[in-house]
Amino acid sequence: MPLTKETVRRLMLEKQGFGERPASISKKNIFDAVDRLGCLQIDTINVVERAHYLTLWSRLGNYDKELLHQLAYVDRRLFEYWAHAACYVPMKEFRYYARPMRIRREKYADGYEWARAEPEVMELVLERVRKEGSLSAKDFEHRRKTRSQGWWDWKPAKIALEALFGAGILLVSRRENFQRYYDLSERVLPPSVDSTEPTEEECIRFHALRTLGCLGLASPGDLRTYFQPWSIMLRRTSKQWQAILEDLVEEGKALSFEVEGERNPYYCLAEDSQQVEDSGSEFNDVRLLNNFDNLIWNRKQIQNLFGFEVKLEAYIPAAKRRYGYYNLPILYGDRFVGRIVPKMDRKRGTLIVHSVWHEPWLRPDEDFENKFTGTLQEFAEFHGVDEIEMEEDAPRKG
Repeated sequence: MPLTKETVRRLMLEKQGFGERPASISKKNIFDAVDRLGCLQIDTINVVERAHYLTLWSRLGNYDKELLHQLAYVDRRLFEYWAHAACYVPMKEFRYYARPMRIRREKYADGYEWARAEPEVMELVLERVRKEGSLSAKDFEHRRKTRSQGWWDWKPAKIALEALFGAGILLVSRRENFQRYYDLSERVLPPSVDSTEPTEEECIRFHALRTLGCLGLASPGDLRTYFQPWSIMLRRTSKQWQAILEDLVEEGKALSFEVEGERNPYYCLAEDSQQVEDSGSEFNDVRLLNNFDNLIWNRKQIQNLFGFEVKLEAYIPAAKRRYGYYNLPILYGDRFVGRIVPKMDRKRGTLIVHSVWHEPWLRPDEDFENKFTGTLQEFAEFHGVDEIEMEEDAPRKG
């Protein structure tokens, strides 16, 4: 008998860390949350808190953000690199990113166009880092001849720093006011870290098993999108990933299941089979997610499994937005039931909620209303404010 989509959703929520929150949150809790997610996306948008802080908050509740900083830049248990996008990644898995680093070094050495960095600029930047230690883009002067054309119109030194970072020659040693500081990789990596490059086959198997562990039940398409092909340099089609999954089934490392309404099978780790039988998590709380949350990276899969369309509208023209520049999906139990459109007014110390949207089918009861109100208050407290300003009297539908 095919599994229900509810079973898939609930196991996914459990594996993604949605459940009972710890009474107090330590550095270990934060590391364990990143570890179970495989990586944690970093993003610049700060209408409210930035994405990496919110992804952890959705699972752990209010915590000290400084602990994440310490894990990455003091304890060196996390490092920054491309995984899904720009992410924090557990340092213990560094070797599986040595291969994409090496491929990028070779591409840049061959004059790979993406880098857009002139060799003499890269040498100058690298030499300064060698001599002076950790540097940021702002430590390099650049007199721009024309007006900046946007986010990716970087000055030459910034392009060189990013190219050297992508090649693993430099790593991010720290951040100040969200500004990256780069240093030689050998001065950032702890001596105990294994940096030997695995084979391509080892990388493929690692990321296949890692994705299954992160999502519980996953389709071949999930394996194409969880760790982005460009980031990890493993360009495989869904059919190729399905063949890899079938090999894992034959080896007894994975199991295959049919899911109602889905043409392709879903797969899970053999060790998670009992959780499939138990139908996954009993999570029934209300959480707010940001649009860079690991759970909703695969927009198509969220539409298929949850019946919810993730809408990140920050990058489209204002006239084409329905919800506004920035919104947070509302998770209630194993369903997405709507979204809020928030903004932090930092000068006034107020969380502004421009609007609340409910899915057309939602009939909110007292349980939902109480949990939603509590979550919104906790969200405000996480931002260090007590006041919440609701600009509209009632939720919208749609």
